[in-house]
Amino acid sequence: MLAGSQTTNVTSYERGGEMTPLTELSGRDAVENVLIFISDAMRFDHLPDVVAERGVTARGIAPSSFTASSLPSILTGQYPSTHRVWMFDDRLPERPPLLKTDEVDVGFDAQTVWIELPPAEKPPLQIHRMSEEIELEALEPPFTNVVHDVGPHAPYGFENGVFESTRAFFKEYSEMDELAALYERDCVTSAERFMERYRELEARGLLESTLVVFTSDHGQCLGEPENGGRFGHGHPLTPAIVDIPIVFMGAGLPKGERLSRVLSSTDIAPTVLSAQGREVPDDVDGTDCWQGVPDADRLARSEVWQHLPVGVRDHTVDLSVYGATSAWDDDGGYVFLEKSTFERVLALAYDNFFRGYAPAYRRNLTARAAMNMLRLAATGTVEYGEPSFSEARARAVVPESLEPRDDDSATTLSDEQESHLRDLGYIQ
Repeated sequence: MLAGSQTTNVTSYERGGEMTPLTELSGRDAVENVLIFISDAMRFDHLPDVVAERGVTARGIAPSSFTASSLPSILTGQYPSTHRVWMFDDRLPERPPLLKTDEVDVGFDAQTVWIELPPAEKPPLQIHRMSEEIELEALEPPFTNVVHDVGPHAPYGFENGVFESTRAFFKEYSEMDELAALYERDCVTSAERFMERYRELEARGLLESTLVVFTSDHGQCLGEPENGGRFGHGHPLTPAIVDIPIVFMGAGLPKGERLSRVLSSTDIAPTVLSAQGREVPDDVDGTDCWQGVPDADRLARSEVWQHLPVGVRDHTVDLSVYGATSAWDDDGGYVFLEKSTFERVLALAYDNFFRGYAPAYRRNLTARAAMNMLRLAATGTVEYGEPSFSEARARAVVPESLEPRDDDSATTLSDEQESHLRDLGYIQ
């Protein structure tokens, strides 16, 4: 259920067993403009009412469990195993069609995140082969504006830069209830920043000609014992991390309604391209929900392969911290972990006790949480909920292996970039 929601209707929008395309709900064949607002680390069950009540909300499955892989999936319509951007030093081979300027004015705004870096050095821009930030107010129709908002990413409740690092934040704030309250406050603050853009579109008379999408790149663990007592994201691949909101607004769409069918974040790019009357590439993994709908038995996927350099004496070892694939439907899913049991337990022990989120994890460590974390690391297959499909079918749709890019798309991170990633708890 949407957090604090009292007015949101649960509507299937199904006719004859088929979900209705958004163009039919909108009453419009196309729109001029697109605004995609990505609230970093916002869980589906923490979506503020102020956003949900303004559009059609769907529960979405994040394509990955952290930003480096999820953002390019949202903006290309491809799963990570297709585009193979796994870490912050990877780049797409070319700018995705959604961000190309030959047909529309394009702006990418990441001003509330990576604040210590100039635009050209911000990883989200580098990944998509962009070098400058352009705000909504500077764009003229037809346009596409992507906002990567800091959202409720740690440090919860505070702007980036207030604390020296994520580790420092968790040393000062470690009580589970307090952290959860700060996270909730950050969700509201991010929604307020979104509403500034929404009202700007209204003031400019552009809301009805703009398809607005509010979403997140991944969710967040908030110390739940069933998730091993973890705070943060990346791992384990669990509903708290993969369940994210996707809200379609503007463009004449109804307000305060809910889609019953689960969507994938990879549906966003083909949907907005189609809504603008632009060509949808053949290599997208997602579904165009503007003119079509996902197959009734379609399974949404989430994939992650976190690896990072770890110094061992005079050598650097590329440690695979967590690799997993998964498949999900409306009722649950299966998660398949990579590597051997020994490798998984060793890597997760390092990750949970020595990286940025470690202080909160240690102080909230209970016997139940520790046992669950060990189980999640040691078990090769984890089932969540009551999926209406078999484990065999799930294995048939996930990739057999997770592979790096085989071209020269990787880039070398600067000292400033590594420092910022370290402060955010991504690297050690």
